[in-house]
Amino acid sequence: MIIITRLCLITAAALLVACDADISVRDEPTDPVVQEIALAFVERPLLLPDDTAYQSRLTDPAAFNSGARLMLKQNAFAESAETELTAGLFAADSLYDVKDLVASPDGLTLLFALRAPQLANVADELQPKWDLWRYDVSSKTVSPLISDVQLAQRGHDISPAFLPDGRIIFSSTRQTTSRQILLDEFKPQYTALDEDLNSPAFNLHVMNSDGSGISQLSFNLSHDLYPVVLDNGYVLYSRWDNQGDRSMFNWYQMQPDGSDSQLVYGWHSHQTGADASRVEFTKAVVLDDGGVSLALSSVDAPYYNSWPQRVALELASDNQQPLAGEVLNMPAQTPLFPWAFDNSSQPQRAGAINSYAALKDGTGRYLVSWSPCRVVQQQTVLSCAQLAPDAETELAAPLYGLWLFDTQKQTQVPVRPGQEGLLVTEPVVLQPYTEPAFIPQNPALSAELAAENAAVLDIRSVYDFAGSSSVDLAVLADPMQTTAADRPARYLRLVRGVPQPPPEVIDVPGFAFGVSGRQQMREILGTVAIEPDGSVQVKVPANVPFNLALLNAQSQAISPLHQQWITLRPGEKRSCNGCHSAQSTAPHGRLTGEAPSINPGLASDGNFSNTNPQLQAQAGETMAQAAARIEGTSELSEALHYLDIWTDPALRAPDAEQFTSFNSLTTPLPAGIECFSQWLASCRIRIDYPRHIQPLWTLERRQLDPVSGDVVADNTCVSCHSRTDAAGNARVPVAQLELDAEPSDLEPAQYRSYRELLSTDNEQELVGGVLVDRQVQATDADGNPVFVTDDNGDLVLDDDGNPIPVLVIVVVQSSMRADSALGSASFFSLFTGGGSHQDYLSAAELKLIADWLDIGAQYYNSPFVVPEQ
Repeated sequence: MIIITRLCLITAAALLVACDADISVRDEPTDPVVQEIALAFVERPLLLPDDTAYQSRLTDPAAFNSGARLMLKQNAFAESAETELTAGLFAADSLYDVKDLVASPDGLTLLFALRAPQLANVADELQPKWDLWRYDVSSKTVSPLISDVQLAQRGHDISPAFLPDGRIIFSSTRQTTSRQILLDEFKPQYTALDEDLNSPAFNLHVMNSDGSGISQLSFNLSHDLYPVVLDNGYVLYSRWDNQGDRSMFNWYQMQPDGSDSQLVYGWHSHQTGADASRVEFTKAVVLDDGGVSLALSSVDAPYYNSWPQRVALELASDNQQPLAGEVLNMPAQTPLFPWAFDNSSQPQRAGAINSYAALKDGTGRYLVSWSPCRVVQQQTVLSCAQLAPDAETELAAPLYGLWLFDTQKQTQVPVRPGQEGLLVTEPVVLQPYTEPAFIPQNPALSAELAAENAAVLDIRSVYDFAGSSSVDLAVLADPMQTTAADRPARYLRLVRGVPQPPPEVIDVPGFAFGVSGRQQMREILGTVAIEPDGSVQVKVPANVPFNLALLNAQSQAISPLHQQWITLRPGEKRSCNGCHSAQSTAPHGRLTGEAPSINPGLASDGNFSNTNPQLQAQAGETMAQAAARIEGTSELSEALHYLDIWTDPALRAPDAEQFTSFNSLTTPLPAGIECFSQWLASCRIRIDYPRHIQPLWTLERRQLDPVSGDVVADNTCVSCHSRTDAAGNARVPVAQLELDAEPSDLEPAQYRSYRELLSTDNEQELVGGVLVDRQVQATDADGNPVFVTDDNGDLVLDDDGNPIPVLVIVVVQSSMRADSALGSASFFSLFTGGGSHQDYLSAAELKLIADWLDIGAQYYNSPFVVPEQ
């Protein structure tokens, strides 16, 4: 037990006054709420046992920072007794870690995450994992939520929160459903890593109050953290959007059963810190009035400080972006406190705030982890008020303690003064508060779909961009005004990110990911035709994160890479208005914030303009919705398949059917094609370069005279695109492109053809029967030849008295671009009408290449097919 003396209190108060912080310091509180309510907090050393500074790592929630202690204080008096709640759990002097404190609505239970002391000489994967524990205020006992030790250690469990029905939502690496889906995909079970491949991915899970009935709710490929139950019963949480070139934490929202998961705030608000510094949207704090706030901070804040801000979540999706129909008269983010705090590393006379908790008693008070402003000058620690305004200083180590802020009276009362070398953080008040609203399981979930582990994605129009469009939708949807061939978006492709295993399961070498490593590995869930009005309704696998791409008739993506993972729960039907451009800050995906759709459907029952009279639509339906009601919801296909059901044959002939299937390939079929003969939620398409793309280049494509059998033409790719001819003589490959399966000089574990197609190369020429890099004389910006000069700028002459030219290697640009078939026009244009290679490759072969390029041009798309090196 630790007693804070009156002397400590007086010293801390005096220091605060010296800081001239514009905050009135008062004596200890006398109101019964503060006198009778216990509070808890975490105390941790600023310097870890290995002499490194403590640093919270947002992207590594499993990190172990030893030496933290969980403290309980009897009340808000500075002199009240303190107890280390978990002191008796481990041997004396053992160093554990603790975090993520949360109190129950009745104030009688405290939940927290605890990690037991590190084990000596034990591998990382066998070290203790984060567990959830409970402190019972009435019995004054501490116990694990999951009593079965083996069950508790099946994953890291952190960030608990109480649901109104008594269950507990939390973040965990258990990945209970994701692991089962791996089995359905004929993969081994494992705990997948985040997309940085550094830490096991944390997703939201739920369990009963006794630790039973654990199930997974979210399915991000990176972390989902800090669930908070809002007053309306919805769950607000922080998601690490870490796909492609994005890496940021945004706020998402879901129902307690995991349905209706959607981005609600932050995508365009990451430069809203002090001086436009970058910040992340981490754990939300629900305020006394039901509003939402957060401690806005930088990822690597050296002073552990934050800028508490209220966020107008009900009005905006970003700091400067109101929801449709709402008006922002000021930024959505406003300072929570009337004093001048911020998240910068510069001294602020008001001091610095680490974390805080709102007292829910209508008084506008907060329990705050606060440090006075302290600086170092000539090796002496001074308060900021003792310095001249223009003095050069550096921040002293912070002195965070607990203080009671009253925003109405603008006073500050000491609760637990700070101590040198310690960080007091995560304050929690064990005070009863009104329980959030109870939301039952989503009644709109379809039991029939759930039995298939499927869901339905419904898009009103892919031509809708935040309520506007660059096309005339009425003209586009009218078969008498626009044919299928004239519509820009023909298909929708769904792509699934492949969960990456940890090194102890399989150590995936870097070359396996290919030249675009950030895309990691991808599988195609399938494609579906887009209706003439741009609408789509399709059955998709549930609990599987996927992204979207709009395709042209050649299976080439015409939309930018979708950088959010979408997941639907079993039986869920997710509707959205349309698409989103990277330049737009308009709300997208937030169900209550989007602008009205450009495709409202028919005003009344009847037919769409100039369409087949047998297809009667109901008021408000899109073409996809009408087709789904009449003919059944579309299923994902491995093929490009478009069948014109809308054109009225009495007015004109329907558009020709398109059916481009991988089954027509004469080379090895992409893995998983057979599943699509009768679609299942577990169907996937995998394309690996060595197995599925390389054979295209070596496939014999000779054309023979039907009478004599003589070779009329040899269109086999490697017949021309190799460094030796049929007789084995050296030659310059046609178009400086080699398509053979020899090891690449850039990466011996990859075929030469792979790097020739996707990487810049040196132009070669034949010299003395040997291929060498071609060199030419360099020229300056004006096109003048460049010669070798000495340090004085004078020409250097050779033995014959001639200037020596500066030679440079001629670079050959790649013909393909990873992530973009449309951006690989120098390759595909050869095979289109009028191209030099027209008809050399079939439509299915070109589709195979386009699909592979668009998903990232990986070398392998499964960790388990990579050969051992």
